Amino acid sequence: MNNKYMEACMNSTRQRIIQVIMTKKEATSGEIGEELPDIPRASLYRHIKVLLDAEVIVVVREAFKRGSVEKTYAIAPQMPYEDTNEEYNSLIQSALMGLQGEFYRYFSGEDPDPQRDLLTVGSASLVMSDEEMIDFLTAYGELLQKYMPNKPGEGRKVRKVTVVVSPNE
Repeated sequence: MNNKYMEACMNSTRQRIIQVIMTKKEATSGEIGEELPDIPRASLYRHIKVLLDAEVIVVVREAFKRGSVEKTYAIAPQMPYEDTNEEYNSLIQSALMGLQGEFYRYFSGEDPDPQRDLLTVGSASLVMSDEEMIDFLTAYGELLQKYMPNKPGEGRKVRKVTVVVSPNE
């Protein structure tokens, strides 16, 4: 697996940029900045460069605007990994380590308050057929789509929701 690709995708700011591009299908840095006004412009450009270098996103169009080149980005057509158990395991382990790092930084920060920040963790063992599981994941995806267009503003915070579907032995 391309470690550069995985590392690029594990960053929460870059995940938000990827979400904007996925939602819009194509977006310029200006459009991404409008959707994510809490990210400083310099940081946004740096994160876009990391995503480009890791081939997570690609430039699909360039246009001259006001003396400079405006690039339009899209998600790269293929993820650079093979469909093997080893690759899936590596991807999951990296995601879990990234999540562990986020919790470590949160609790090591200046004012961690899980109750104020509505931090929660839960687990449920569900008995479902493959069809029911697909229905569940589809409904979950639709729920995410409802809130993904939200922009930061009064009373809104960026919250990361992570779902892991695992075997239950």
